[in-house]
Amino acid sequence: MHTKISPDNPYRYNRWGFAWEYVPAGTGPHLDFGCNKGEFLNKLKDKKVGRLVGVDVSEEAVKQGRRLFPELEIIKIREATSLPFDDAAFDSITILDVLEHVYEQNELLKELNRILKRQGKLIVTVPGRHVFSFLDMGNFKFRFPGLHKWYYCLKHSHKEYEYRYASNPDGLVGDISVKKRWHEHFGRKKLEKILTEAGFSIIDFDGSGFFHRLISNISYFIRWWKSANKAFARLQNLDAKFFESAALFCIAEKKEMPH
Repeated sequence: MHTKISPDNPYRYNRWGFAWEYVPAGTGPHLDFGCNKGEFLNKLKDKKVGRLVGVDVSEEAVKQGRRLFPELEIIKIREATSLPFDDAAFDSITILDVLEHVYEQNELLKELNRILKRQGKLIVTVPGRHVFSFLDMGNFKFRFPGLHKWYYCLKHSHKEYEYRYASNPDGLVGDISVKKRWHEHFGRKKLEKILTEAGFSIIDFDGSGFFHRLISNISYFIRWWKSANKAFARLQNLDAKFFESAALFCIAEKKEMPH
């Protein structure tokens, strides 16, 4: 990751650290699309952003976020392509590891362009497409649905499995759109193409990690071994700092419209 992490950045060499550096401090409204419970949005209070708004399609996440951070505006939305905001309502927008879960990517990006002010900043992070992409555990449920169901029911319950993966009221399979049904990985060319088509200009690309998925998967299966996990956490941080392939980051700007 080549982006410099400032001393006041509460994160390391990851998507939150990257986004923290580029959300403008002391400005007007900021939107975090796919905010989940709002943890990152809440941290932006330290940057003196005038208004902090988050949206998410998950009813459960929104309820938890409102309970944890009652001072934030966290809004439940039904669909990604029609947002309840006026044109040019936000100075900046983050969409962090969300685009890969969405089926209507082009429509969503055009909607984000609509509600972003002229020359407003859009910060996007997605999984990068590279040699270890096949190790993405997020696609385990699609590659091996029977095995995934058995494991999840064993670890949780059949009722929870049905609610989360079979009949999710928010139109999701876990955290992925029912229509999408795949945790997508992006190369720079594809991300640049869909952002440009939606009316954005690329300012910079960055990324983090190379062995991230390999390290994460090993850590998951030995999570009971505390000393090893600490070593793997240090290794993960070094991997994120010195490489740029496993995750793809982008800072873009709303284009100036010709007069």
